Amino acid sequence: MKPKTYVLEKEYALDRKTVWQLLADNNRMNLSIGLFPVRFSPAKQDGADVFYREAHAKVLGLVPISWQEFPFQWQEHESYTVERRYLTGPMKHYTLTVELFDNAENGTRVKLTARFVPLNVMGYGAIWVTALPAVKKIMGYVDDYLQSGATTVLEAPQKTSKANINLPELERLSALLAKSPVNGDYVELLHRYLADKGDHDVAQIEPVQVAKLWNVDLDEVLRVLLYATKAGLLNLSWNVICPNCRVSKVEHGSLAQLEQQFHCDLCGINYDANFDQFVELNFSVHPTVRQAYAEVYCIGGPMITPHVKAQQVIEGGKTASFVIPQGEDALRFRVLQANDHVSVNSEIKSNQLVYTDLGWSHSSVNGSRNVAITNTSSADIVVALEHADWNKQAVTAARVTAMQEFRDLFSSEVLSPGQKIGINHVTILFTDLKGSTLLYETAGDSSAYGQVRNHFDFLTGHIARNSGSVVKTIGDAVMAVFHKPEDGLKAALAVQKNLAVFNKTAKENLVLRLGLYSGAAIAVNSNDRLDYFGRTVNIAARIQAQGEGGDIVLSKDVLALPESVELLNSADVQLEEFSAELKGIDVAVELVRVRLAERFVMEERVI
Repeated sequence: MKPKTYVLEKEYALDRKTVWQLLADNNRMNLSIGLFPVRFSPAKQDGADVFYREAHAKVLGLVPISWQEFPFQWQEHESYTVERRYLTGPMKHYTLTVELFDNAENGTRVKLTARFVPLNVMGYGAIWVTALPAVKKIMGYVDDYLQSGATTVLEAPQKTSKANINLPELERLSALLAKSPVNGDYVELLHRYLADKGDHDVAQIEPVQVAKLWNVDLDEVLRVLLYATKAGLLNLSWNVICPNCRVSKVEHGSLAQLEQQFHCDLCGINYDANFDQFVELNFSVHPTVRQAYAEVYCIGGPMITPHVKAQQVIEGGKTASFVIPQGEDALRFRVLQANDHVSVNSEIKSNQLVYTDLGWSHSSVNGSRNVAITNTSSADIVVALEHADWNKQAVTAARVTAMQEFRDLFSSEVLSPGQKIGINHVTILFTDLKGSTLLYETAGDSSAYGQVRNHFDFLTGHIARNSGSVVKTIGDAVMAVFHKPEDGLKAALAVQKNLAVFNKTAKENLVLRLGLYSGAAIAVNSNDRLDYFGRTVNIAARIQAQGEGGDIVLSKDVLALPESVELLNSADVQLEEFSAELKGIDVAVELVRVRLAERFVMEERVI
């Protein structure tokens, strides 16, 4: 049958980046324009052809169709193309290309090119009845955005079904949430979000995006979402993310359901679960409040993998050109499924690459201009230009499990017995009450125990206010965890600077030693609580013992961080570098003692 090609063009008073974020977010866009949802199979490959996924759907909810959907091809902020080869139904082939161009008025010209190849006469009717109107609705989505008065793509209009919202229950649980120790303004914002946003946005609530939408601190958003979960407004889940494509592979309702190893069919790799990068926390509206589902329309669109700047299919014997975006660091080319990669390095002179059955011709390529890639391998390949570093903006398990609110509200959220999950980077703080033995001798057991308990509350307050949590108490010592080293340092400085005031108020004279260390660790289930073990924990405990009282001992690595330097430069402290041999550690460790300024020390001596 003769192909039919349709071209639609329109200019918009929007910058190209905004239009890209709207039209390349295929799942949200297709939900808004009312397309039918799709079920996808795992990735398949026939012979030397590029891999694909089989897709199954029902047109108008009645007529079943299926097709092979091939990987999207795109250059960020410029264009993308999707190709479908139909297995059933009246169509044989379909491609859609979306192109964006700057216009003279600092706006954007959008060009849609849709090419249909009918299988039979009924295919021509299908084009006019369903296919072409759907393409026109893509333009309409941008029109709806402009007419809505939205100022960011986070406010892009979505269709909501009021029939699926239990407003009395939403009101009741919001009132219950308002009694929690959270900002009342955030409770109102969450109420409106759950009532007004589209199904996709409430079925997959991304804390980072909510923080941007509300223009508030991410930790504050996390706190209200955690309390909302406890109140029954939300459910939480743990998504396991592939380290390469960075797409969720499996979802669990509890940490105890996490397995040690996972498989990504798209990348063709097995990988271990990791709290830093590969396990993230997501929230969804509770079904008693609202029935909502995150329908899937596309499984490989550009906004699903925002770390990928460009992606192209290169057939065997062909050459493709990639535009290297300027101002982007740590880029690399990667062949999907084979996972062979080559870095982009401005110091390299060559801007040409060849891919063979043995891999890349070079280990790096120049990134200052276009790069030409020739495929001489025996199969078609998909090449992605992507950020090599892990810059996915998500709330990882490492971050949320370090929050005191999470431990307080979800103490039962632990790993299964015997399960071990790695964490590439965590910060451990140990505190020790100097002279506690003498305290018990002089004050008596009951009074001393009360003083120790009061000082636990004092420590927990400062740890929690700086995005950390108490893991456990050991006698009169505390072990705490932080996601970021600077948060641990902030908490330690706050403890030492406010201890004199605490002593005066509590009529005590306590002296603390603090030790702070960052590194890799293992998260485990210990006595039905989330605990941490490994070299980092051991060193943190050992360097705390190097304290003299009223000081903070930390590693030089923590001191070297820009955030630490900024903190200490703004604080009134003195630094002393020294080396120490720690029990059980093979080599000497380079440490720094942070002392409070003399005026703080004098104040404490007077007490």
